[in-house]
Amino acid sequence: MRNGNWSRLDSGEKALIRCALWVARIRGSICNMRLMVQVLGVMLRLVRNCRSRIVDAGTRRAHAMLQTYGDGPTSIFRWAPRLKVWLGDAGYVRYLGLLEVNG
Repeated sequence: MRNGNWSRLDSGEKALIRCALWVARIRGSICNMRLMVQVLGVMLRLVRNCRSRIVDAGTRRAHAMLQTYGDGPTSIFRWAPRLKVWLGDAGYVRYLGLLEVNG
């Protein structure tokens, strides 16, 4: 909750977490697999931090660029071969992620 991710959840997700915590407190554990999967999905969203969101956005953007500019006869990588190397570089992926998150 300290990183502000609780406020990013919608009211249904907050209610699901509260309900799951109540069930776990009363019964001792959660036995329903479907409920556990839903709670795990929300919990994974809660533990994400800013850096992981930036890296995820940068990775998506780099993958999209690789798909868009592909290896065809008109490929951009034929006249800019370093771009393909940059798309694999962690620093450049973070830069792309910053552009996506802030832009």
